[in-house]
Amino acid sequence: MSWVSFISGGMTVILVYAFYSVGSEDNEELIAEEVLGSDVVVNDSTGRYVTLSCQTCRKLKRHREVRPNVFQCTKCKRHVDLSA
Repeated sequence: MSWVSFISGGMTVILVYAFYSVGSEDNEELIAEEVLGSDVVVNDSTGRYVTLSCQTCRKLKRHREVRPNVFQCTKCKRHVDLSA
């Protein structure tokens, strides 16, 4: 076996592992949730999930309702108050 084949095989395994680990991170949040609309999700009537723009993450992220009109980002745990 040549060193080129050995190193390219190792790099392939590392890349596959990296892609798999990033994809499984998002799937953990979706367990036991039921989609009702385009952006509202109910998780066994314990709260609702809404896709909002998170100011800390600077992306569209899922937020869980902790109190009426107060949402918490599922990734960075920042609270967003929409009662105003």
